[in-house]
Amino acid sequence: KVEEMVNMVFYLYYQDCIIQDQNIHQKIMNEINIFKEYIDIDFHKDHIIQLINLSLESTKYNQVKINLIFCDNDKLNSFKRQYFDDDVLTDIVTFPIKNDNDLEAEIYISIEMAKINADEFNVSLNNELSRLIIHGVLHLIGFNDDTEDSKKIMFSKQEEIISNFQKDICSE
Repeated sequence: KVEEMVNMVFYLYYQDCIIQDQNIHQKIMNEINIFKEYIDIDFHKDHIIQLINLSLESTKYNQVKINLIFCDNDKLNSFKRQYFDDDVLTDIVTFPIKNDNDLEAEIYISIEMAKINADEFNVSLNNELSRLIIHGVLHLIGFNDDTEDSKKIMFSKQEEIISNFQKDICSE
């Protein structure tokens, strides 16, 4: 009887350890860090993480590490000049660091351009920032917008994801 009880306690303890290890492993699998260099907006980090995970839903990466950085036009413009030899304002720049069985990347979004886009397209800043985040993730997982056909495919996927996500990612 004592041996059975010890085995039962050990088994329950062992099961608990496995579950805890799996939970820890799952949390490590998708590491999403959010940084803001532009400080006049409060972000809902949990919602942003949910949006990125939704955008990655159909992928099969072992591990994902994405740094999402909200910044200003100057930062993105300097990246465009330095890395793309292009002196234009842009709303988003993605840098894939690793993209094989694992995905590691940085996504930079200009809050200034997001505000301009939101006004121009008559949408909320929440909506525009959500679209930009999705757009950046889609670029990382293989979508392109360099031709009219690829742009249609990418924007269709972007709209599909945005329609399934009805949360605010920032306090406007």
